[in-house]
Amino acid sequence: MAKPKIRVTGCFMEYERKFLVLHRQMNKPDGNTWGLVAGKVNSGESDETSILREIKEETGYNASRNELESLGDYVYDFPDLSLEFPTYRLVLKQPVEIKLKPSEHTEYKWVTPEECLAMPDTIRGLDKDLLEWAGYVIGRLS
Repeated sequence: MAKPKIRVTGCFMEYERKFLVLHRQMNKPDGNTWGLVAGKVNSGESDETSILREIKEETGYNASRNELESLGDYVYDFPDLSLEFPTYRLVLKQPVEIKLKPSEHTEYKWVTPEECLAMPDTIRGLDKDLLEWAGYVIGRLS
């Protein structure tokens, strides 16, 4: 039987050389882990529309298309599923108030790549390979 294939958009939302990670509710898939702003692409929805929706739903920030930088598609081949991960970067010029959706996330942090890699409870796939692919040089934010 073929593995399920899903498409999930994600965003490195940055401010002052750190990016945002959100702690997932225990009852969510891959619950009780830290991950990027991300979510499944709905049927008929473009990747860009999906990530703009997810940013708004998960942080309360109303991003615009011209703030997004497309980093391309990162592909995971997990034992239980294949995951296409269209990835974006959004660099904030000023701080924003993060308004979490309590049914999805319990808290948030702004982290450096090194701090993220040192966290023991990140969502699967949020690892050195993804960070380097996204242009982060471990030791400094590019």
